[in-house]
Amino acid sequence: MRLTSLAVAAALLLATPTLAEVPIDPGQTATIRLSPQGELAYPVPPRLPHAPANFGAILSAEIDEPGLYHVSLGAPGWIEMIRDGKLLASIGHRHGAPGSGIAKIVDFELTAGHYTLALSGMTAGEVGVSVSR
Repeated sequence: MRLTSLAVAAALLLATPTLAEVPIDPGQTATIRLSPQGELAYPVPPRLPHAPANFGAILSAEIDEPGLYHVSLGAPGWIEMIRDGKLLASIGHRHGAPGSGIAKIVDFELTAGHYTLALSGMTAGEVGVSVSR
């Protein structure tokens, strides 16, 4: 019984975004638990937070095919794409359609490789995130 409780506690701890990048697969939507920005080790510091919008997450995505990718958030916030420790410029941004559940979409032209997505300026809780073509 105790071993099961420890296994569950370990799984929850490992899922905490403050410890590492949380992987997200392109083409899928994930619900991400947000953490206070001060507890996250961003590879590039985010914009200064303003309470209550001072939560975020650090995600990672492996891109296999080069092209235009869209990062969508289900709540207002900042989206930064980072590769090799440098911020990438977005090529566009917009809001989702009313009633779509998408608050923000940011477009990036990506090549194959590993990317870090830094989310910031969000309120506490969870957010839906997707990376799509």
